[in-house]
Amino acid sequence: MASAIVAVGDELVSGFILDTNSHWLAQQLRRLGRPVKRITAIRDRHDEIVEELHRCFADPEIEDVFTSGGLGPTPDDRTFEAIAAALRRELVVHEPALQRALRRTQLLDELGLIDASQAREGNERMARIPADPAFVFRNRKGMAPGLAYEVDGHRLFVLPGVPSEFKGIFLEELEPGFLVGRGAPVVRELRYRYAVEARFYGVMRDLEHSHPDVSVGSYPNMDTRELLLRASGPDAGRVGEAIARIRARAAALGLTPI
Repeated sequence: MASAIVAVGDELVSGFILDTNSHWLAQQLRRLGRPVKRITAIRDRHDEIVEELHRCFADPEIEDVFTSGGLGPTPDDRTFEAIAAALRRELVVHEPALQRALRRTQLLDELGLIDASQAREGNERMARIPADPAFVFRNRKGMAPGLAYEVDGHRLFVLPGVPSEFKGIFLEELEPGFLVGRGAPVVRELRYRYAVEARFYGVMRDLEHSHPDVSVGSYPNMDTRELLLRASGPDAGRVGEAIARIRARAAALGLTPI
């Protein structure tokens, strides 16, 4: 089973902000043996968020869906509302999340950083979540809570877009509580200098049929004139077989790995 990552934010698709959350999360999921099938960045548009969630839930290969962004206090933060519509659930105030936000706001007020009286509406907006979550994650670095839902055989994890908050919730609560490691995939690589990528087409095509459980890719570097060939999968023996086939093809071409 695979995962999908949905990054929400006008600032992402307009090029103002680099989506580091998706790249980081894909690395963590690979470490946990949970491959990512799809990474999508979309605008802060209610209908587009709903449409993308329905697309993920309709895919039988996708078990877990992760969203990031759109949980803030301003009108352009629409992720909670869109998720409520996608799940056909009401928006309700989660009182513990609201109280945590109010306490944090009061502390900032006492430090002279904000006026707590003007933040009440925003705090309530961030604490208004789709009803009946399977779990509510504490956000120790920010205001908006993270959420988990069970949806017809899928799991939906809703996380804030601020990278420190996103990573904090994932590492402190989501990973240990919901993502029991399946074992990191086995990765083997070969590097050749001055190798022509196209000359490995045949062996890579054959491996797609004989070793469908092994992911094989070729990655040329034009600066160093090197070709990286990578095989990865859950079984070390199968990955080793694929690498041996690639090595044999390279030897037939008179190439020696570096």
